[in-house]
Amino acid sequence: MDARTFQLDSSSCSYLPDQQSTTEFEMDPTLAASDYEQRMNEGWRKFGLLLFRPVCATCTACRSLRVLVDRFQPDRSQTRAWRRNLDLRVELAPPSVDDQRLELYWRYHQAQADRKGWESEWVDAEEYAFRFVQNTVPRVEVSIWQGEALCAVALTEVTPNCVSAIYHYYDPELRSRSLGTYIVLRIIELAKNLGKPYVHLGYYVAGCGSLAYKARFRPCEARHADGSWASVDLPIDLSATELCKVGVDF
Repeated sequence: MDARTFQLDSSSCSYLPDQQSTTEFEMDPTLAASDYEQRMNEGWRKFGLLLFRPVCATCTACRSLRVLVDRFQPDRSQTRAWRRNLDLRVELAPPSVDDQRLELYWRYHQAQADRKGWESEWVDAEEYAFRFVQNTVPRVEVSIWQGEALCAVALTEVTPNCVSAIYHYYDPELRSRSLGTYIVLRIIELAKNLGKPYVHLGYYVAGCGSLAYKARFRPCEARHADGSWASVDLPIDLSATELCKVGVDF
């Protein structure tokens, strides 16, 4: 099957509500890892077989962000998050879907809806598999466990030069453990062990509080509209948390 391209017409932006957004999509069931890496370097992202990128007429705030793995040094709060969770078990495996994952995914989204105004989201096994399991690119699920209880999940894809963080979710009752930070640190460790120079964290949008955490994993670079990459060394705006109403962490 050949790739199919379509476009979602302008709508209110989920990252910056005062903006209008337009998104281009492409379904490609034959995409190779090297080809996807090139697409990421052109500003694309994807869930499963579905690629997407913003093509907004008046705004270029969505910028792909990547962490420089070999130069990364955790700050003090990240170091504390790492130490706080060393009692938990980490498993690396191909992504899968089961009742435990679906239930944790729902509880995470419900908690974010209550705290940040995200839209409540329930996905069934078929939709979860479409987003995170079905793929033509090698992928790794990073799961965090406390005994037999699933605490956090991160879905990643592996290309020749990077580990791409697709999505993560965690137990909202364990917020004091800073599991969101911890699981990103585990993704960076995975990239380092695989010899990949970059971890792609998806889009960074200045002014969107729910995406601000990405710029804390430094040094990192953001992609400009002309295709060049430049270091991100910006004040982290934590006052804008309520501006971002989406359920996409990566």
